[in-house]
Amino acid sequence: METDELTRFKLLSGVGGVADGSLSLEGTVAAVLELLVPEYADAGMLDALEESGELRRLGARVDGPDSAEAEAAFLRRRQPDSSAAVGSRRAADTGSPQLVTPLPENALRMIAFDENDLAVLLGLELTAVMFVPLKARGRTIGAISLGVGRSGRGYTQADLDFAEVLAGRVALALDNAGLSASLSSLERQLEATLSSLAEAVTVQSREETVYANPAAARLLGVESPDELLGVRRGELMSRFDVFHEDGKRVALEDLPGLRLLAGEDPDPLLVRNVVRATGQERWLLNKATPVHDDRGRVALAVNVIEDVTEVKRAELAQRLLAEAGEVLSSSLDYERTLQEVSRLAVPQLADWCGVNMPDEHGMIKQVAVAHVDPEKVALAWRMGERYPSRMDEAEGAAEVIRSGVSQMINEIPEGALAEAARDPEHLELLESLGMRAAIIVPLRSGWRTTGALTLVSAESGRVFTEADLALAEELGRRAGTAVENARLYTERSQIAHTLQESLLPPELPEMPGWSIASLYRPAGEENEVGGDFYDAFPVEDGWMVVVGDVAGRGAAAAALTSLARYTLHTAGELLGDPVQAVERLNATLCARPELSLVAVCCALVCERRGVATVKLVCGGHPLPYLLRDGGATQVGEFGRFLGAFEDSRWQPVEIELEPGDQLVLHTDGVIDTVGETGRFGEERLAQTLAGASSPADVVERVDAALSAFARGSQADDTALLAVQRTGGSAEDAP
Repeated sequence: METDELTRFKLLSGVGGVADGSLSLEGTVAAVLELLVPEYADAGMLDALEESGELRRLGARVDGPDSAEAEAAFLRRRQPDSSAAVGSRRAADTGSPQLVTPLPENALRMIAFDENDLAVLLGLELTAVMFVPLKARGRTIGAISLGVGRSGRGYTQADLDFAEVLAGRVALALDNAGLSASLSSLERQLEATLSSLAEAVTVQSREETVYANPAAARLLGVESPDELLGVRRGELMSRFDVFHEDGKRVALEDLPGLRLLAGEDPDPLLVRNVVRATGQERWLLNKATPVHDDRGRVALAVNVIEDVTEVKRAELAQRLLAEAGEVLSSSLDYERTLQEVSRLAVPQLADWCGVNMPDEHGMIKQVAVAHVDPEKVALAWRMGERYPSRMDEAEGAAEVIRSGVSQMINEIPEGALAEAARDPEHLELLESLGMRAAIIVPLRSGWRTTGALTLVSAESGRVFTEADLALAEELGRRAGTAVENARLYTERSQIAHTLQESLLPPELPEMPGWSIASLYRPAGEENEVGGDFYDAFPVEDGWMVVVGDVAGRGAAAAALTSLARYTLHTAGELLGDPVQAVERLNATLCARPELSLVAVCCALVCERRGVATVKLVCGGHPLPYLLRDGGATQVGEFGRFLGAFEDSRWQPVEIELEPGDQLVLHTDGVIDTVGETGRFGEERLAQTLAGASSPADVVERVDAALSAFARGSQADDTALLAVQRTGGSAEDAP
């Protein structure tokens, strides 16, 4: 039968108009047949497949002479032949449409019950017939029969194809009118139950969606469940961007429902779903359960889609902040840690994440940028170097840094990129980023703003929420605190380093006839000043060398160290005697209002007429070592700590040094160095020193031994001073 597109559209529209369920089943059958006959057929019949498997005639209509009503009544009474090779019974059983054209008499004989039945069928004057199954919600619910003849029209394959589409609308109209209730009250009860669920439920066959409850319609962004029925596989997913938790795209074949229909046993799948039309992001948990046919095969997949957005966002926020906290506390290199934080935010929170900080020249430096694509990261770095921002710019990161107020932009205005671009190439680069939405938050610590953190949505198409903004601001606060702590630590470390250097001689002096070398290893935090010190300076009769140690660390220890070193230095230069220098320092310490204990080892080395001697005094300090003939022996006499008692006295020890002999002075930090097996100890130190050929060799040996032995942070600094007699001097005295 020839018909134009307008006629077909009117038929579809007409059937759709009676598919809203407002008519009774009988009224819907009559309305559908009235639309089809005579517009599309000279005769039409509707049959329903009952729960028992029988095919029941719902209605029939015939167009033609006065006998047409009697013929229609006959057809309404006539039940389909279940054994015929053609007809509505066959179409309903196989689920496949049939087109018979031309219609021979023997075909009518095949479906006729007897001669009287055949006579009536021949009287319809049919020349072509179509039998099409009625399918609704994934099952066959009946069949529609259409025939032409008296009108002189015919049917083609194109008419059969259209009849299949039309039959889908007719089936939906009958189903909505209560046919399912007529066929199976249990199914209707089940549907009513599913419709009341808060979770989204859909049922799909291998080709299309056959059921959806109202919750599914709301979740998938359509006005009613009917809009989801008959939707082909893949068509619905094209409305969304769907990602795994790691940011990789989810393919249609990855969904549990289709995997189930393909014969697999899939686990639930958690996906990040972005509505392309709006950018709304949801986290959805997809689960699928099979429905088997009478042969045990999977015929349908029941999908339950749970919206876990709030739970997932809270989980991601807690995880992100926890991981960011670990990163920010792991290092004081704030640029490296900010880069790590940026990577944590991608892609869970945004497609791009960057951090910018102002410099002393009024420019805004890009210190971190992250994206899942390394090539895009490289592009962003190049763009930041070529087109740096300035602090006097009116918008963007500059404004946020100046004001300390966050910005959230969910729709970048048309022309905004062109206005921000410096030149056509810059505009092209900006457009290549594909920015859709952005959040800019300050890096703050208290009242101080040190930079800005920027999140950008691009290829994901998502928009940001107030929850995203709150999370970004908290991330900015933590990053800002880390940056400020790093800045303060750096300043304190620089101050401590400068102060520590001031407590030690800038360099050891040249000592004719002698060789000297020193070792200093600070312990603890870099921004704490230690209490160990050493010194070497000329006096009237030779050279005075000193190693000392004060209790504690930090500013108080630094002050006491400075007092001890410079008092000894001054007293030694003026008095030229180690005992008197130590006694002068003890008097100074005892005069202080608080207890100030200092341990020192002070030695006067001199050479006259080829004889070298050492006058040695130890107050509360480990005894030094004499290196001679490859061995190491402690020398000296242990005395009281300085600063303990005003009447303390110290007994000097004099030793004659031969050429090549060495005197090694050290603080207790050397022997108290902690390793896996306890303290380094005096015995291990003596073994290390034995065989040393020069002061430089002593320093190298001890430094290597301590490095190999030490484990973990140490409680005390280590200082060591080695002096060797190298031979007679040109003069008897310096």
